[in-house]
Amino acid sequence: MDTLTNSQDYSSVDLSLESLAEELYNIQSFNKDVILDSFDIDDYDHTQLDTTIDFNKFKIGLPILKISSKGKAQKKKLIFDLARNQIVCGKKKKVNFSEIDEIRVGHKTNIFNQFKSSKNLKEDIESIQQSFSILFSGNLRKTMDFICSDIPERRQIVSALYHVVQESKSVNNEYNFVKREWDRVGKDSIDFSTLKKILARLNFTTSDAVLHGLMKFSDSNSDYQLDFSEFSNLLKLLRSHPEMKPVFYKYNGGNGEWVPIQGMIDFFRIEQSEVWTVEQCRDLIKKYHHERLDCISFENFEEFICGEANLAQYPHTSTVYQDTSKPLSYYFINSSHNTYLSGHQLKGLSTSEMYTNTLRQGCKCVELDVWDGNDGDPIIFHGNTLTSQIKFSHVCETIKARGFETSPYPVILSLEVHCSVPQQIIMANHMKEIFGEMLPTPLPEGTKELPTLDSLKYKILLKGHTSHAHVNTGNSQSNIQTEENDDDGAVDLTEYDEVDDKSTSSSSSSFSLSFGSSGKKKKITKIKIAPEFEELIYLVSHGFKSGNTTKELPSYKIHSLVEEKVKQLVQSEPREIVEASQNHLLRVYPRGTRFDSSNFDPMPSWSIGCQLAALNQQTSSEPMWINDGMFSDNGGCGYVLKPPCLLPGECETYDPTSPERIKSSKYSRVIVNVISARQLPKYTKSTKGEVIDPYVTLSIIGTHFDQKVEKTKVIDNNGFNPHWGEEFEFPLYNSQLSMLLIRVDDKDKVGHNRIGHHCIRVENIRPGYRILKLKNNFNRTIPLANLLCKFTFVE
Repeated sequence: MDTLTNSQDYSSVDLSLESLAEELYNIQSFNKDVILDSFDIDDYDHTQLDTTIDFNKFKIGLPILKISSKGKAQKKKLIFDLARNQIVCGKKKKVNFSEIDEIRVGHKTNIFNQFKSSKNLKEDIESIQQSFSILFSGNLRKTMDFICSDIPERRQIVSALYHVVQESKSVNNEYNFVKREWDRVGKDSIDFSTLKKILARLNFTTSDAVLHGLMKFSDSNSDYQLDFSEFSNLLKLLRSHPEMKPVFYKYNGGNGEWVPIQGMIDFFRIEQSEVWTVEQCRDLIKKYHHERLDCISFENFEEFICGEANLAQYPHTSTVYQDTSKPLSYYFINSSHNTYLSGHQLKGLSTSEMYTNTLRQGCKCVELDVWDGNDGDPIIFHGNTLTSQIKFSHVCETIKARGFETSPYPVILSLEVHCSVPQQIIMANHMKEIFGEMLPTPLPEGTKELPTLDSLKYKILLKGHTSHAHVNTGNSQSNIQTEENDDDGAVDLTEYDEVDDKSTSSSSSSFSLSFGSSGKKKKITKIKIAPEFEELIYLVSHGFKSGNTTKELPSYKIHSLVEEKVKQLVQSEPREIVEASQNHLLRVYPRGTRFDSSNFDPMPSWSIGCQLAALNQQTSSEPMWINDGMFSDNGGCGYVLKPPCLLPGECETYDPTSPERIKSSKYSRVIVNVISARQLPKYTKSTKGEVIDPYVTLSIIGTHFDQKVEKTKVIDNNGFNPHWGEEFEFPLYNSQLSMLLIRVDDKDKVGHNRIGHHCIRVENIRPGYRILKLKNNFNRTIPLANLLCKFTFVE
């Protein structure tokens, strides 16, 4: 009987290679552990491998029902191809084990939602307990969905799959990354020409003369061939940072190739602006297991400089360290626009999986565009477009299940409701049934300060339109005027005009939508709002007139502003908006003509205190990288405390358009020395075999005067260990809001191709020699790729 442990190719690596892996490579996995979601369906512990499992039957294949993309059950064979490290179902469906991000037990995907709808399965408990899904392929995740013959079979398959996936992910590390390239050769040793080909695949090229010298240096037995151990030593040489040797020798105190503990203390104090004790230095030395405990070698010093403990961002920012006892309006809030869309605004796919992904990325405000469903059950899609449709109730279930995985802080639902009164009542019933006590009681009339972030833990706050009275008047239904239209153009893809609520009589009101962006009201549509729905609204949408007018409103009134309006406000009344944002939430959304789901720069919104910059989070671009940089702060919890210049005490004198430096700005200048990079990957569209020509772009992004871009020179034909050694200086007027965006690109004949990026708040950067890990389009760290920089700050 085959078992899991002897089914993997990597387990046959001999002891000498395992020792080599630990000595020369980081054997920590590139991947996060697979997520196993079964707690609400089954209390069976799938993480404990059943020793009786016969893996031969998984190799041969098990008969199983697979649910198609149209929600139909099809008889298939499920195979674990352990030799190729992939799961196979049918002739074409193959997924690598290491690419599987999550296993879900039950009906918890769009495919199963379609299956239930087509079969009219509301409470098919047996089918739910026999089912599971796997999710894979990055942010826009795809699924494979299965129904087993019974619960024991489902438990056995899920348990086996969990362990195979975990094993596959655990070996997806630096050592095996290189070993796989080596194994492609199919030989025990390689000659010069083969070495040249392997290094080209690893993105390194040089002259034949230099490469001959490197090979000779690494060829320990002088046989003009390199075995894997010798090849690994050559790679280690290429990946080293000789540019750090002058820094190392500066503190060696005449001890040759060693820096004593006092030298280490001096290095950390002078270069890194850190205070280290003798004991801390000894602990660092012990980490590398060499015999001398009174000094550190260059090799170990270099390993520390390039390791996890020396990342550019202060370690404490990876936890929730900010004061969470302030009112909700004191925080920037990670926000999404048209959350349900996975792509294009007019013809993209709507999926509840986008809510899962967005919430897991730390987003805390999601949008639901709700319309009447043909079957009487409300649906979500981009109205009057070709986008697909999903059930409102399915999205609510997803939000309840996923909304608090990253942090316990509240989730805001921005509701764009286009439903008839009967379906509004159904919406209200769905939310009360699904969310229950997660829905807080609306705030009292006239409330002047929003509750604290701490007091709203595990709450779901509904944002939407209500009557002017805010509380239920007892009427069977209300005619509501839209005091603003914060829809981004779902009806005719233009911004709506704001409607002055003075035009509404005191005896009745109407839900008015005015179309067009010319300032002329082209059409008015009146929609009635059900009291059952209205009584659940916590944050009341309200038309914006001016910052001073907003300050007089109750704090539960929220404005939604199109991006162009914010640009105007930054110039016309920045101080008034900053003061209004002390007690009121302001949401900013993209203009309706961004059909391609592109994004606006969130910084102008943040610079005047707007808390919610709602971005198309499915689109990787500079605005989203800036957003990720902001919300990687405070533990990625989705809420970042505004800086002092935007809060009471300092905001009265703050003007984001002023050329004067903010008094509370921590730094007046930052100097960035871009030193070198390691193992930059080829751009996905690069010509096969072509070696990249990388360069680095550095951008300071902040208030009006904190905008500057610098670029390094291009390094030809070297993505493996390019060295720049270039220094750039950036003046800072308000370091509290400034972001540093670093991107690495490949210069080619027709332009440039992005390789990776890293964005970070300037005041979160640690001084000294630091490592920045590069991220890809899915906001995931690129294996092996990093950038070494030195940061110097002037206060």
